[in-house]
Amino acid sequence: MNKYEMLFDDIVLKTDQGAITWKQVRKDAHSDLIFNASRAFRQYSGNYERDGQNYEVIIVEKKADDPDHDYAYERYMPELLVVDGNELLVTLTDSVIEKSQLIELVKEVELKNDKVKKLFSM
Repeated sequence: MNKYEMLFDDIVLKTDQGAITWKQVRKDAHSDLIFNASRAFRQYSGNYERDGQNYEVIIVEKKADDPDHDYAYERYMPELLVVDGNELLVTLTDSVIEKSQLIELVKEVELKNDKVKKLFSM
C-alpha cells in the first residue's frame, strides 16, 4: 500500500466513523485550486485531522470528455483534494486510487452530508 492509498483509507475510515463531517458547498468553491474547475458540477467539503494537524478535504465531482468514445461523450470523474489553508497539498484521482473506491466514498458522503440528511429525515 502506497502513501496515497494509506491517506485515502484514513479519510474513508474517518468518514465511516463520523470523524469527518461533510457538507455540500457551491460547485465553484475552491475554483482557484481545482484543475479544470469549470467541469465541476458538485463539491463536498469536510475537516480532516491527522497527526494533530487540521486539513480540509474536498470531493469534486466533474464531467470529463471520454477519449474511449472519441470525446463525443462525457464521463464521471471524482477527485479528492487535501488542502491546508488555501494551499493544495494532494490531489487523489483515479490515477492513484481506484475509481470505484472514489465513487464509493462519494456515495457515502452524499448520504452523510447535512442537506441530504434533512431531505431523508421526513
